[in-house]
Amino acid sequence: MFLRLLADSLARRRSRKMLAVAVIWIGLTTIMAMLALSIDVHDKMNLELRSFGSNIKLVPVAESISVSIGGHDVSPSADLSSLEEADMAKLKTIFWRNNVLGISPRLWVRGQVGNNGVSLLGVWIDHEIVVDGGEPFITGARQVHRWQVEGSWPAPAGEAQCMIGRDLARKLDLAIGDSVAVKAGGSAEFMVAGILATGQREDGAIIAQLRNIQDLAGLQGKVSHAEVSALTTPEDKLARKYQKDPKLLTAAEYERWFCTPFPGSVAVQIQEAVPGSVARVVRRISESQGATLNRIEGLMCMLAIATMVSCCLSVAGVLASAVLERRQEVALMQALGAHRGEVLLLFLCESAVLGIVGGALAAATGTLLGRWLVSAIFGGEASAHVALLVLSPFLGLVVGWLGSVWPVWHTLKQDTARLLHGS
Repeated sequence: MFLRLLADSLARRRSRKMLAVAVIWIGLTTIMAMLALSIDVHDKMNLELRSFGSNIKLVPVAESISVSIGGHDVSPSADLSSLEEADMAKLKTIFWRNNVLGISPRLWVRGQVGNNGVSLLGVWIDHEIVVDGGEPFITGARQVHRWQVEGSWPAPAGEAQCMIGRDLARKLDLAIGDSVAVKAGGSAEFMVAGILATGQREDGAIIAQLRNIQDLAGLQGKVSHAEVSALTTPEDKLARKYQKDPKLLTAAEYERWFCTPFPGSVAVQIQEAVPGSVARVVRRISESQGATLNRIEGLMCMLAIATMVSCCLSVAGVLASAVLERRQEVALMQALGAHRGEVLLLFLCESAVLGIVGGALAAATGTLLGRWLVSAIFGGEASAHVALLVLSPFLGLVVGWLGSVWPVWHTLKQDTARLLHGS
């Protein structure tokens, strides 16, 4: 009997039912699109924010030790300490190896061009690391840094090409295509392939393939430090607690910290993978990324909540008018012996059906809209989120119930006899 009443109720006043479904469909489509975008926005924005530069710097232990005697700094010189180039490949073997997006080892040495002392910088350029069980990992300065290069990057290490910083190019009056003779232990002649502008130390340096600078300086297999671009999660209270003192963390907190890609936890694993190194989080970069991502995610959350509230109010308005039209029907059901709870259950089931139908439609259209937004904003493909296909009908059920409880309960509280007499 109950199912017959429910089917009969759904079959009547179809325009009202279709309007309620349409309101839920449109509202949840927007919410599903925002959820799909908010899920992808973290990784996509992290990739976009790589233009800020690397967020982890790997330096030799000797460089991190500060020693002062009599007010004079006698720390080991960075030129006397180095890392092994071969150890850089170990960064793709750590637990967070898939979060390591780029590795750029560097070798700084002093050299001479004529009578002028210059800085020489050796870097990886499109270097290939063979990853066990995966595709070759291509990395280097081009992948980690967003340098502005006029001309082209240096060719592979077999060819003697270089880039020259903008300031040094002006000082030495060099242009693209010119040759420059460099001395640093040995001597070599490079052809200028490009002019580099970074606004930093590189503007006053000659930049070439790492192998070329190593051979020139007699430092085969050595690097001064390495810069790493890693996909990380913004730091929260737990990460800041570890940063203050790791001993303050309980075993459960430490496990959660270790299994979350905070900049600090990724840096610890990188440090453990490379002997004789210290991994430093570049706070300016990581904090800027974290603040930007938190603001964007907060905005997405606020928009989703506002849309959800608007959807509930719209459904409440549609269902309130429908219930008011059926006041005499409700009163008749009560007069025939139906309890308030039974009448309320009937209307809630009706609302549930409408909500699930609207949610199911929104699951498809919201996913498509979310993919389009990700493609339009970030220029890439969105990830598939199966959970949203399940969540959407459930949210439709919740919206239908929230929108119908008040108008139905308000009608049930009215005087049955007065409604039946039309007064």
